[in-house]
Amino acid sequence: MSLIDAAISAFLQAAVLGGIPLLAYVLYQKLRHKRSFAESARRAGLQLGTPRYLVYSLASALLGVFLIVLVFVVSSPSLVPFTRQGAAQRPFVGMGMSMSAIVLALLNGGVQTGFAEELLFRGLIAGSLSRRLPLVWANVLQASIFLMPHLLILLVMPEMWFVLPLVFLGALYFGWIRIKSGSILGSWLMHASGNITMALIVAVLTSV
Repeated sequence: MSLIDAAISAFLQAAVLGGIPLLAYVLYQKLRHKRSFAESARRAGLQLGTPRYLVYSLASALLGVFLIVLVFVVSSPSLVPFTRQGAAQRPFVGMGMSMSAIVLALLNGGVQTGFAEELLFRGLIAGSLSRRLPLVWANVLQASIFLMPHLLILLVMPEMWFVLPLVFLGALYFGWIRIKSGSILGSWLMHASGNITMALIVAVLTSV
């Protein structure tokens, strides 16, 4: 797949997963509550938010990248699960640290999954729940909803079952950052950095 095709695919999938729900939300807010597009977008987390939570998110993203790299350097886990058909990292097999791999990782990890999932699960779902429930219950519920589609990991890489608790804990932290800051920017930064790091690790290690 060319980078142009990859870009088109990434933005289309992001539009379907995040854009269509956002449009439906904006229309509902306009018709039901007479809210403007800008106000609805802010309620969906599309704003800068409280600055200090962005600092927390940046520090957490850097720490997360460091820990992921450390795990692969120290323990050298098998790459077989990440190279199977259906694995998110499979397209990066053998690419090395090339410009194509970097751009593809940014598209897949930053736009296609990172932004789209954060807009849907943290922006719309966590945001709506936090206005109706206490923070703890809203956060646990959004993290549980986020975990459900990720159970499909078991179909592709069942030996990676231990990742699922980490997905849930990560979703709790992302949700807390989103609810406290009022923005999806921090959770998007953390989510995307993890996805991009994993993609590039597979690209590099399978090219050696």
